[in-house]
Amino acid sequence: MEWADRRRELFGDPYLVWHDGPEFTAVVAAARADPAGLARDLAAGVRLGDPVAAQAYGVLAGHDLVPADALAVLRGALPAARGSFLVRVAEALFLITGDPGWAEPLVLVLRTGEFWGERIDAAIALHRFAPTPALVAALADGMTDQEYLVRYHAASTLLRWAGLAATASDHPATFDAICQTADPAAYRAAADRLAARLAG
Repeated sequence: MEWADRRRELFGDPYLVWHDGPEFTAVVAAARADPAGLARDLAAGVRLGDPVAAQAYGVLAGHDLVPADALAVLRGALPAARGSFLVRVAEALFLITGDPGWAEPLVLVLRTGEFWGERIDAAIALHRFAPTPALVAALADGMTDQEYLVRYHAASTLLRWAGLAATASDHPATFDAICQTADPAAYRAAADRLAARLAG
């Protein structure tokens, strides 16, 4: 079976996967019913650079169903990984290994990702990590991104770490600042306030 067909079986309609996010119920069921077959299929998806295939490994880690070859497959993908695919590979490696060093590729994408969607994925994925000065600084810089949604998700991760709100829209002062359409100074001031709170 071609990966595109198997992808639809495992994660749902491609448009809904893009719009609403993938569904992982079938992946977990397949890991229990046919672990060897699922391992083969996910490895094929990762070899094709599919972010959702990489993301599935992290989900399976939460169910203690990680395929035996997962680390080899994911690490093998790293040299060519870019953008959202790199985010999902690093995120899965973190969820499997617990090594906080896997935040570094996420920071790279947040700072240099060519497309705003990639930078959003990185800002969201970083919430899984414990805050460090380097990660706080990277997300504070993310709050000055030219794209509103990158600012929003970078702020949401910082707010979550600070225990202040679930999302930026739940914290009016931060939300108002990052919604300014042409005031980078407002973005920076809001970012600095959050960074200072976390430092304190």
